[in-house]
Amino acid sequence: PAAPAALPAPTLTGISPDSGVRGATVAVTLTGTNFILGAGATQIESSGGLFVTGSTVRSTTSITANFLITDVLPLGTAEVAVMTAGGTSAHVPFTVLPPPPTLATVSPNFGGQGATVAVTLTGTNFLAGATSVGIDGTGVAAGNVVVSGGGSLTANFSIDSGATLGPHAVTVTTAGGTSGSVPFNVNTPPRVTR
Repeated sequence: PAAPAALPAPTLTGISPDSGVRGATVAVTLTGTNFILGAGATQIESSGGLFVTGSTVRSTTSITANFLITDVLPLGTAEVAVMTAGGTSAHVPFTVLPPPPTLATVSPNFGGQGATVAVTLTGTNFLAGATSVGIDGTGVAAGNVVVSGGGSLTANFSIDSGATLGPHAVTVTTAGGTSGSVPFNVNTPPRVTR
């Protein structure tokens, strides 16, 4: 009798979504070819710290699963592959993101038109070298942003002489997302009397 035909190796062409926040569980769909239906016939291989739970082969081209992204998994790219009796697919990247930042305070929370104000922002999940400060409206810009810890950063707010008066929403952004806003108020400069 003829030898049975070898099973074709699976391919993995995509993971959707292809990223998740460290410490979270993300429901994903894996797409590819040559997945095998049946309990245990197709398995998902992943980097250490990225655990796969509740995987179900929906068809020969689709798998659903939950990715548990543990706190020990480094930020950046994890690798995922699919295995069957036919072999192992090429690895596909899954990006591990930091938790989104939060912003609690901006101190001082005001400055006059034409001034440069040194401010301290407090919150959570700030990343050294990878955190930016945004200010809405016109005439106020953040510079010299320095993260001194996960919960504190300093910056200089440069306020144009024609900056819009009143509150400007300040946010903090990292690869994990953008924080809620805290107001910074632009005032008229004090009058100089002789």
